[in-house]
Amino acid sequence: MLVESLPEFFIVNLGVFGLIITGFLVEKHYVSRPAMFANGIALNVYVYEFLMPPEWLLLYADIGIVVSGIAILSYATETKLPEGYYNIIWYTYSSIAVGVVILLTISS
Repeated sequence: MLVESLPEFFIVNLGVFGLIITGFLVEKHYVSRPAMFANGIALNVYVYEFLMPPEWLLLYADIGIVVSGIAILSYATETKLPEGYYNIIWYTYSSIAVGVVILLTISS
């Protein structure tokens, strides 16, 4: 199997990386609501598998699931979120931000 030739940390987190890469590819000028949702889910899947996550990571993941839930709910109901929401999400829960957090904590 080809995936077995990858490093162990990548194999274990393949689902997380897949969601983040998908989100990154759809993020052009802003973070779309489906990408926010994918990033929030990816982050929480990663943290759930973390044996002893730091408190700040648990808080970040909890906030991420709330903002991603709001994002996907507004997308499903075709409700526009305030512009500030998108700006804050770009810096905190974009695929790049979530990816960096995961990469920084993956070796912990």
